[in-house]
Amino acid sequence: MNRLLVVMLSCLALAACGDTPQPFKGSKKVTADVAVLDVPSAVGIAVVPVDGLPQPLNGQLTAAIAKALEVYEIPAEPVPVNQGLGFSLEGRVVDKTTANGSTTADLLWILKGRNGREAGLYMQAIAVTDQQWQLGSLAAAAQTGRDTAEAIAAIIDGDTQRAAGATDRTARTAAGTAKDAGASPAPRPLRVSVKPMEGAPGDGRESLQLATLETLLANGVTRDDVNPDVVLIGSVKTEPSVNGQEFMTIAWRAIAQDGEELGEVKLTNNIPKGALDGRWGPTAFAIAEAGLPQMLELLSFAPRF
Repeated sequence: MNRLLVVMLSCLALAACGDTPQPFKGSKKVTADVAVLDVPSAVGIAVVPVDGLPQPLNGQLTAAIAKALEVYEIPAEPVPVNQGLGFSLEGRVVDKTTANGSTTADLLWILKGRNGREAGLYMQAIAVTDQQWQLGSLAAAAQTGRDTAEAIAAIIDGDTQRAAGATDRTARTAAGTAKDAGASPAPRPLRVSVKPMEGAPGDGRESLQLATLETLLANGVTRDDVNPDVVLIGSVKTEPSVNGQEFMTIAWRAIAQDGEELGEVKLTNNIPKGALDGRWGPTAFAIAEAGLPQMLELLSFAPRF
C-alpha cells in the first residue's frame, strides 16, 4: 500500500511528472486531488460503543447489530473506534427510566459517512430488566440488534419512513398537510443501482462497488436494485506497463431505465504491479470520491421514472 501511495501522490508534487496521469484522473477532469488514507481497512459500517450503555450489554449489542446487518448484505464490524471503515454507526442513551425492576431507555442512533456527515438518524425504544441492563443479556441484545439493523438498512436504502417506523396514515397526513399549505413536494431522490466492478483484482469487485454506493448515498442518492432510475455498471482493466508497473483503467457507465446511456466516468493511473491484488480498503473510497463529481454530473441528467 505504501508503494501505491507514493506512486499515486508523487506526481501531484513533482512538475517533472509531465504527462503522467494524475491519480485516477481520466478524460473527465477531477478538480480536487485525492488524499488516500494509509491505513488497512475493510469496507462497511463501523459499529462503535453506545454512549451511556453499560458493559457487557454495550458490547453484546454492538456485536449483535453487526451480525444482523449481514442479513442485508451490509458488511459491519463492532470496533472501539472507526479507523477507516465506510459508515460509522454511533449510538447514545438519551433517556433512561428505572422502575419496578425494569429499565426503559431511548437509544439515538446516528449513521455517519466517512466525511463525518450524518446519513441518517434512528430513535429506538428498548425495555429490559434491571439485571439485563447491569449484567447483560445475549437474548435482549440479539432482539434489539435485529431491530436496529433493519432500521439502518432502511436508511441506507433510502426508505426513511420504514426506518422511522412511520405508518401509511402518518405519511398520508404529512402529504395532505403539505398540499393544504400549498407547498410543492420535494423532488424524489434519484434511485441508483451500483453493479460490481467487473475485472477488478483482489476484493475490488465488491469493495469498490460498496465504496461507490456509500459515497453516492452520502450525497443524496438512494439505493434501489429493483426499480432504479439509473444503473451504474463498473469495470476495471489492467494492462502491462513499464518499470514493473501496470496501467489501470476504472470506469463507470451510467444507463437510464429506458436504456439511454448517459455517459461514462473513467479514471486511469500507473500503479505497481499487483498493488491491488489483495484488500483495497480505503483506496476504494479514494477512487470512488475521485469519480464522484463526474458521476453526480451524469446522474443530474437522468430522468426519473
